[in-house]
Amino acid sequence: MNDSGSPLNLELFNSKAMDDCLQKLTKVSNPKYAHPIVLPCANVEPKLYHACRNPGTMACSACKLVSYCSKDCQTTHWHRHKKDCKHALRSTNWRPSWTVEKRLPSFIVGGPVEGGHEWSALSQGISLWGNTPAIDIVNLPDNENNATKDFFLAFIASRDLRHVVRTLNCLPSNYSGNLEILLNDHNVPIVCRNIVILLILGTTADKAMAADIALHFWYSMLMPAEYRISISAIITSWMKRAYDQGFGSLVIPLGQNSSLRCTITKPMCIYLGHYNSTSFSVQDIQNQYDKVRNAPSRGDYRDRMYAALRPSHRVAFRQFRRFGLVLPCGAPTAHFNAPNLSLFSLEGGWFESDYADPLEGWDIGDVVNVGKAHGANAEDIYGCLYFFLSEQLRGVADRLQTTSTSFFVQMLDACDLACKIRDGSLTADGIPSSIRFDRIDVSNIIDVNYVGLNNVLMSWSPLLCDNRTAAIVGYFMNWFMVQANGRVSGAGESVNTKLMDSLWNKVKQGAEWNHMDFNDMKTKLYILADVVDTLYDNSKPFSEFLKKQGIDNILNKTGLTLRRKHTIVSPVRTPPPARIFPDISPPNIQRLRVPLKAKPNALPQFSDDDSCYYHTLLTSYTWAERFVEFSRR
Repeated sequence: MNDSGSPLNLELFNSKAMDDCLQKLTKVSNPKYAHPIVLPCANVEPKLYHACRNPGTMACSACKLVSYCSKDCQTTHWHRHKKDCKHALRSTNWRPSWTVEKRLPSFIVGGPVEGGHEWSALSQGISLWGNTPAIDIVNLPDNENNATKDFFLAFIASRDLRHVVRTLNCLPSNYSGNLEILLNDHNVPIVCRNIVILLILGTTADKAMAADIALHFWYSMLMPAEYRISISAIITSWMKRAYDQGFGSLVIPLGQNSSLRCTITKPMCIYLGHYNSTSFSVQDIQNQYDKVRNAPSRGDYRDRMYAALRPSHRVAFRQFRRFGLVLPCGAPTAHFNAPNLSLFSLEGGWFESDYADPLEGWDIGDVVNVGKAHGANAEDIYGCLYFFLSEQLRGVADRLQTTSTSFFVQMLDACDLACKIRDGSLTADGIPSSIRFDRIDVSNIIDVNYVGLNNVLMSWSPLLCDNRTAAIVGYFMNWFMVQANGRVSGAGESVNTKLMDSLWNKVKQGAEWNHMDFNDMKTKLYILADVVDTLYDNSKPFSEFLKKQGIDNILNKTGLTLRRKHTIVSPVRTPPPARIFPDISPPNIQRLRVPLKAKPNALPQFSDDDSCYYHTLLTSYTWAERFVEFSRR
């Protein structure tokens, strides 16, 4: 079907003209400006279609957002760069609007947006990007430790592909086993996007180009027209193959060693046609993006975010919020002239929330380190993210060519999927009733406001392999909504006061606090309130929550055990770092920023002030998230 919902003209797929067209499209030329391998010189003049082709090796000493190859290029470009370098957000005099206007912020007093339709439209979009760091759900060294073992992995509420990407890239280079990966999500746009990304990575001959196309399809609002043509060719080729095979269960090669198997449904056809639609101009898409991302009613929320950031990061965040491109700050953008409609609804509305950020799906420390290795500074945080994602996606593209990897894509409710597997309904799709999985990632559908712990474990425990390393992994994101003392704010005044005082005494030692007035201190308190949960031991409230969910009865019925020491779910790969807060307990990974195999009462840890800043203020985690692993007894 096309983007208007009318039936596709299937006869188009059965023609020599279509074959000839596809051959031409797959040979599409590269964009005017090549994707950056290292940080580019920022001397770009869009109106003159000029961009210096040299690497940027000399950072602007004031903002460090951009770099140049020479003093001449820096001088030539100053008339453009000074708009960012001298932006009010970088000024030491910048203050949130509520301070300037001498009023309380809207997130304290409430307002029309908090209770009405607009709040729903701005804050409850379809989540196409992950909001917790990617996890390697195999973690081979701490589990099987066998580089020849075959793995059967299930991502039953996948959302995006970040856990798949991380898992594939964490396998050792000498891994020689076979991978069978079940990808499922009940959301049509999510499933279509994941399929297209895998097709890009698996079928584009130039793997560096494949990674760049996939990166912008995943995260950028606009892309080069050449990329959109390439994606259109990939989708059309896929649809033609489906037509040739009668639109049943379709197997698509992803190189010589890998494949993707799925069934194209009518709703999928509609969205795939939407990606190729010409009904929306760049300006149409920009307007819809701005309507959500820059809504005036959310100004105080944006200012609260900016107030927590270092000056150059404010400008970097503003630039991403304005243009929606994951690129180094100094990279040319004039050739990003085609809308990425996979991020927009059939009616052209922005899918995501106003606060969605691709940074939250990855470990910020890793992002910054990879960015620096490519010449970017930490101030150019989305430039760092660009280089990080380029490496990650290139790694997957290479892995698909060297490791036998079979993807099985489904679009069902998670519990229905388990039932259909067990009763043999999906045998024709390559998923027999006899299949058993080494890892089952259930994401946060175990939350009480989603599918719930009992339903998920009762449905999926029969499909878990019967060995000590197999595990069902997931996390509770919203549990504190039904367990009041799950966060500091509900733990009582004495606990709240003690932890806020502890945090206040620690951070006010910095020089920036010496000359603050009362209003500045109030703003800092708003910021500290967002991170105080890093000091709160919520292990006992979490145990109380699990008991209320009937955890003991669920484990008895399923024959599972709740691991007290984890072997898989760890967004932290390195050994326990030095602690920034002196009263933090020994480490644990049942929460973010804690390593594996530690006690349930451990707190998040940060190696230094930069690490603390990156992980608490560049992201919007609640720090109440609790990760769980279930295994056979």
